[in-house]
Amino acid sequence: VCAADDGYAMPLAVVIRSALENLKRDRQIIFFVIDGGIKPKNKDKILRSINSKKFDIKWLQPSVDLLDNMKVSGHIKIASYFRLLIPLLLTHHFDKAIYLDSDLIVQGDLSELWDLDIADNYLLAVHQISTWVSSFNGLVNYRELGIPSDYKYFNSGVLVMNLKKWRTDKISEKIIHYLEQNKEHVRRHDQDGLNAVLAGKWGELEPRWNQTPGFHTRSWKDSLFSEEDFNNALHHPYIIHFASSQKPWNSTRKYPANDLFFQYVDMTAWSGWRLTIWRRIQNKIIKKIKTWLAQN
Repeated sequence: VCAADDGYAMPLAVVIRSALENLKRDRQIIFFVIDGGIKPKNKDKILRSINSKKFDIKWLQPSVDLLDNMKVSGHIKIASYFRLLIPLLLTHHFDKAIYLDSDLIVQGDLSELWDLDIADNYLLAVHQISTWVSSFNGLVNYRELGIPSDYKYFNSGVLVMNLKKWRTDKISEKIIHYLEQNKEHVRRHDQDGLNAVLAGKWGELEPRWNQTPGFHTRSWKDSLFSEEDFNNALHHPYIIHFASSQKPWNSTRKYPANDLFFQYVDMTAWSGWRLTIWRRIQNKIIKKIKTWLAQN
């Protein structure tokens, strides 16, 4: 399952194409896309980007009224919260789902992720590098919530979700309620809600399933991973996640996987697209207009 608005149509096509390029020949994927307003012409481009019998896509319409009171800011839009609706949007025929953010590249075989035993956990995720719930970047109110300081804090960009357990215990509703009632404490949006409600109730994935930019700015000694796991994530990642406001399609920041991202772009209907100086100027103008509209 992925979620995207129209601004993420091209990166979403990259997610899908990269996943299929690295999938075993005998496996298939159904992609459910929670549609945050993708224009018909871009849906068509996404479909034209994928020429594979291993692939099916279904568009889901979210009940955005459930998210009316969510906190949004900067590059975090309401679509960031759509992952919380997955157990409600997918039929009960599905008791498990892989969720992927729409700002990543899949380099590994997702069938291996799917085949992992989720056991009795609500989800499987990768520990946010160097972050406990009690860390500066963790949960502001972990003490008030009664969460032990040594509990790990996970990144929500790649999740294997136990949908049956979520539905039984109404986890989506609990997280939405938490986010509504704790806005003053929420800094990382849906990710804070997930970590607050599911603290100590999730299983840990190898970090190579979610390589975030922090792996390029820290050494393994600064992380909470073993040297082997850290180096595998750094040098041989299964998923490369552009988890910051600066991404290959909106910034000139030199990220090690930028060239790889555009290699996948060139496999889609957006082939040849690059962040030219004119597009950068256009982005700045659009950003200023949006800021002005928000203030007026």
